[in-house]
Amino acid sequence: MEIIKSLVFSALLISTATGTTESKRLNYWLYCRNYNLIKKNLLDSATASDFIIGKRDSEVELLDNRDRAVGTFVKKGNKMLFSSLEKARYDIAVKTCVYRNLQLLALERPEEINEIYLSRINEYEDPEFLWTSAAPCSKSDPLDAKTKSCSSVTWCSSDVATRLDYTLYLGRFSPPYCMIYRRSSRQLEPTNCTFEASFFCEMPCSKPKCPLTDECIKDDSLFEVTKGKSFLKSGNKFGGKWIRSSHNVSYFLGEKQVDWNENWKTCCSLGLKPIALTDSLTNQFDRADSPMQGLVYWTAMTRADCPFEFENCFHSNATEPFSIPTIHGVFQEGSCVAVTVRDPSAKVYLGYRLAVKTTACTSKLLLACEGPVQTFRMKKRKINCKLPACTGIAECVMDDSNFLTQPFRVLLVPQRFGNWTISCSHSFLELPNEYGTWDEAYTRCCSLGMDLLSFQNPIKQHCLANPPKAVKPPEGQFWTSGRDLNACRGKLRWCTGYLNDFLKKDLIWKAGEHPDSANNSCVYVDLSKPKMSGLALADCSEKKKILCEAPAGVGYKLQVPALFCRKIYMVKEAEAYTLWNSGDLSQAGSGAKKMVQCLAEFAGLFYSSTKINKQIYLNMVSKIIASTIDLQKMFAIMTNKRDWFRTYKETYGEQKVQNMIEDMSKNTMEDFYLEPFQLGTELINKLDDCSATPDSGEATFAFGFVQCLLQSKELQRFWKAYNYQSDLFSVIPAQDEISSPCLKFQNYLQNTFLCIPPAILAQIGDSGPFISSVPINVQKVNTSSYTACLERRGSLPYAETKEMFFQLYSFFRSVAPNLTIIWDQAFFSSNDRVFAWCRSDLNPFNPSDRVPVPIAVKGAAPTKDPLMLISLPGPKPNLRVVSATEELLYQTDVFCRFPQPVVTECTANNSMPEWAYWPY
Repeated sequence: MEIIKSLVFSALLISTATGTTESKRLNYWLYCRNYNLIKKNLLDSATASDFIIGKRDSEVELLDNRDRAVGTFVKKGNKMLFSSLEKARYDIAVKTCVYRNLQLLALERPEEINEIYLSRINEYEDPEFLWTSAAPCSKSDPLDAKTKSCSSVTWCSSDVATRLDYTLYLGRFSPPYCMIYRRSSRQLEPTNCTFEASFFCEMPCSKPKCPLTDECIKDDSLFEVTKGKSFLKSGNKFGGKWIRSSHNVSYFLGEKQVDWNENWKTCCSLGLKPIALTDSLTNQFDRADSPMQGLVYWTAMTRADCPFEFENCFHSNATEPFSIPTIHGVFQEGSCVAVTVRDPSAKVYLGYRLAVKTTACTSKLLLACEGPVQTFRMKKRKINCKLPACTGIAECVMDDSNFLTQPFRVLLVPQRFGNWTISCSHSFLELPNEYGTWDEAYTRCCSLGMDLLSFQNPIKQHCLANPPKAVKPPEGQFWTSGRDLNACRGKLRWCTGYLNDFLKKDLIWKAGEHPDSANNSCVYVDLSKPKMSGLALADCSEKKKILCEAPAGVGYKLQVPALFCRKIYMVKEAEAYTLWNSGDLSQAGSGAKKMVQCLAEFAGLFYSSTKINKQIYLNMVSKIIASTIDLQKMFAIMTNKRDWFRTYKETYGEQKVQNMIEDMSKNTMEDFYLEPFQLGTELINKLDDCSATPDSGEATFAFGFVQCLLQSKELQRFWKAYNYQSDLFSVIPAQDEISSPCLKFQNYLQNTFLCIPPAILAQIGDSGPFISSVPINVQKVNTSSYTACLERRGSLPYAETKEMFFQLYSFFRSVAPNLTIIWDQAFFSSNDRVFAWCRSDLNPFNPSDRVPVPIAVKGAAPTKDPLMLISLPGPKPNLRVVSATEELLYQTDVFCRFPQPVVTECTANNSMPEWAYWPY
C-alpha cells in the first residue's frame, strides 16, 4: 500500500529520481564547493533506482543496506521535514537528502528555529547540534582577510544569503567549511565535517503557490442593507451558521458543496477569507459537541507546487502557529487541505479530535469562511413547501413526570396510560376516554415520547386494522399525524419524530375522500369497520380519539425500524445480515431493495420517494465517525511485525530497526485515523452525483442511491462507521414489559455485569438473604433508585415474610437511621386486592409473592402514577405506598438485595476485575 501511495505521490514532486534541472542546480558561492561536490558526485553516479520517491514501505526501508541515515517524516510548523533519527557526518547528511529528492535544511527564516524545536525530534533526545546547508559569509559580506571573520551565511541549498547578529570566526578552520546549528547558543558554528550530528531534509521549493491576494474581492451585489444591517439577498443559497470564537474570529460554516477554488472565491465574495488552520481554530472546534464533527470543510491551506510546504493562503500576515503535529495524507495525491473533527477515540489516542488531510482540490466539500466580524445576516427563511418539514405547529415535548430519566429515559409503567396493541412491529397506545383536537392529540402523544399515527405505506394500514388474532384492534376515528400547513395548503405531510415525508399516493382513503382538497386540514383514520382502515380529512379543531405509536423494540433511532422494514417486505433475516455485513448489494432481491427504501424514509433521508433531504444527510454524515478497522487485529499484526523486525537487529542495528517499528506504527494509525475522514469526504463529494441516480424506480430509489455510493472504494460498508449511539434512544420499553406493572428496565441499564464489593456484603442470619451493608449513593453513580441495584445484578430489598421484613428493617435502621428506605417494585392486584412484590432481580411479574405487612396508603390512589413502597425514619417498622418523586427517584440512597448465584460469582477468589466493582 505504501509503495502505491508513493507512486501516486511522485507526480507531485518537483524533482525526480533521475535528477532534473532543479536537482542539478548548484550554488557557485565560493564556500559551497564542498556541498556542490558531494551532490554532483552522487547525481553523476546514481541510477534511477537509487532515489526514493516520497515515503517507502517500512520493510523496504529496513532492508535497504546502502549508506543512508535512518529517519522519518515529521511536521514542523507548516512544513514536512525528513528527520534523521541517528547522527551522521556532513557528507552522509547531504547524500541522504539528495537520495530522497530533498535538500539539507536551510534556516532562512528566524522563526524556523522555534518551529524546529517546538517538539522533540524523536523519543530519545532533543538534538543539541543540527547540520545545515549553510556556508560562511556571502557575496555582500565576504571573509575579512585580517580577522578571518564575517557576519553572514549563504545557504548552499537555496542560494540565499542571511545576515547574522553575531560574528563567525574561521581562523581555527580551513576549507571545506561545514556548519552546524548549536541549540544552546542559538547560533550557527563552523565545525569539522566528520563530526556526527542530527539533520533535517526539506523540499527545494520555497513556498506553495497561492492565488493572488488581489483576487479576493467582496461582491457587494450579494447583499442588501435593512435598518443599517447587512443581509444576504434571499436569492443566494448560502445555508449555514455563524460561530463567534473567543479569539475575535467569526466563522461561517456553510452547507454549500464547493471545490477548493470555489470555496475561497465564495468566501471572498462574502467579505471573508477561507478558514486558516491555526491554534485558534483548534481551540474553537476541537471539542465533543463540535459543529465540525464528522463533516469535512475546506481550509485556506494548500501545498500546490511544493508538496512538503503548507501555507494558509490569504493569511500572509498571520503568524499564529498550527501546533497539531500531523497532516494526514501527505504522501497521497491532493494539494488542498480540508479539516474535520473526529470521534472521542481520536482524543484518547492522539490528544485531539481535529484532523486535517490533503485532498484533491476538485473534491466537492463544504464551504467554510472566517473574518474578524460577522459580515452579513441571513433573512429568516420562509417555509419551503417543497420540503416535508412540519413548521408552525406545537413543539413536541416529553413530560418528565411520565419517565425515568436516568440512566436512560424510559416510560414508567406503560400500562397505566391505556390499551396497548403490538402489531406491524409497532407499539400502539389507545388512550381510553380521551378525545382532543389535532393539536391536543399531537401534544399528548409527544408527552409520552410517542407520535400520532402515520402510514408510510398501505401495508401498515392493513396491518393496524388486522392485528394478530389474539389482539383486539382499536375501534373508532383516530387522528393521524398527517396534515397540511396554513402556509402550504394542499401539501399533506406526516408530522412525526421519525418520518419526514409527504403522504404517498398509494394510501387507502375512504370512499369519496379527495386528499387534493386539503385546505389547512388534518388527516384521521377511520377504524370503525372491522378490518377496514381508511383515511379522511377533517377540520383540525374537531375532537377525535387519540392513538399514539412508536416503533416496537428497544434501540437507537435508526436501529428500531429495521425489523418493521424487513418484515413488511418479507426479507429473510439471513439475507438482511448478509447485505449488512458484506456490503455486496449485487444479489439483493426486490424485497431487500424496498427494505432499504423503507429504512431511508424512516430516517427522514428521503421524501417523495426520490428526493433527498440534504440537511438530514449532512447530519447523518456528521455521525460517520467510528472506524471499521479492527484495532485489536491491527495491533496483533503490528506485534508480529515488530518481533520479525527485531530479528534483524544484529544485521541492521538497533536504531534502524527501532525506526522501522515506529514508522510502521505511524502507518497503521494513519490508516485508522484517515478512514472516517475519507468516508466523510467521499459521502459529501458523491451527494450530487448519486442523488441523480438513473434507472431506479420510486420503490427502490434509495437502494440505487446506496449502490451508487458503494461504487467508491472508500465507502464500502460505510454504514458500519455510523455512530448509532449519537441518535435518540427509544423510550418505550420492550414488548414483554409494556403489559406488565413491573419493569426490569431491560436495555436501559448502564451495565449489567457489575458486582457489589464483597467488603460491603452482609447476610441476614445464617441462611437469610444477602444485602448491601451500606446504602448505594445513587447520585454518585448517575443512576436511579429503580436501577442502581439492577445494575449490580440485584434488586431493591423485598421480604417474603413478616419476620424477614422486620429483620431487614432493623438492620437498615442500624446503619442509616434517617434514610427513607426504598423497597422493591410492587403492584396492586385488583383481583386479589393485595400488593405483590415484583422481585425485579428474578421475575418482573410474580404475583405469588405478596407483600407480607400492612401498607399505609397516602397521596394518589394505588392504581395511579408510578408507585413506590417506602419506610420513613423511625424505630417502628412501617411501610407505605407513595407516588414516585424526583427526590425518591434520583436523590435517595438505596440498599440492595442480591441472589445467591451473584454473590457466589462476585466473591469467588476475587475473580472479578477491579473495574467491575462500582463505587457506592
